[in-house]
Amino acid sequence: MKSKFKFVLSLLLLMPLMLLAACDITNYYTITCRSSDETLGLASGGSDVAKADGSELTLVATELNPEQNPFVCWIKDNSKVVSFDKNYSLTYSAQTQGNYTAFYHENPNGVAYATVTDIKIEGVSSGTVQVQYASTNSSTNYRTLENLSFSSGTCQTDKTNLIYFGGASGSDGRNEFVFRVIVSQPTSTGGETSYTIMIDSILTNAASASQNQANFDSQGQCTLTGTNNDNITLTITLSKISATMYA
Repeated sequence: MKSKFKFVLSLLLLMPLMLLAACDITNYYTITCRSSDETLGLASGGSDVAKADGSELTLVATELNPEQNPFVCWIKDNSKVVSFDKNYSLTYSAQTQGNYTAFYHENPNGVAYATVTDIKIEGVSSGTVQVQYASTNSSTNYRTLENLSFSSGTCQTDKTNLIYFGGASGSDGRNEFVFRVIVSQPTSTGGETSYTIMIDSILTNAASASQNQANFDSQGQCTLTGTNNDNITLTITLSKISATMYA
């Protein structure tokens, strides 16, 4: 009987420690970094080794030619501008894990990232506009590039959401995209009416565009226009990112 009592007492004493150990589960994450072009600048501070949640690190961008090819920004997972600081400090977490690119200013013909810099709408005066895009090889798998409010037919973009033209032009369609836009207008009864506008052209990063394609000009800009059956016209201007864009 005494032995059984000692056993139960030991379990009771150990239980808080066991519960504490069970709750003290540490998650590990990986943050890597690279340069957009190592002939223009370098990137350091990331690692392929996973680190504990809450660990600190600093990503460092080193310019090789500050006058002609200055550092522009850090880009996370080829889709979002996250910092304009050369030394970018952050902590490991589920939200920060991923790959970071130190982007350096290039000739517009060589830039692989673009963002929406201007949107104009005719036929609807105010509401919201959602710009979506998909690879030409998966034109049903749309991702949202911008989701903005507009008034008087215009809206302000923050230029942080990016579309990435990775790889060379080819049959895999990695740098060719189709666009659609969903415009929502509030109604007098408190609801909203939505309209879909498809862009006829395919946007490509190739030096020359073929039929039904549009490409960036020598200034790194491209304008796409679409009109739906309700005579709502939407014009989107995309610009390859540069050192002057965020000045």
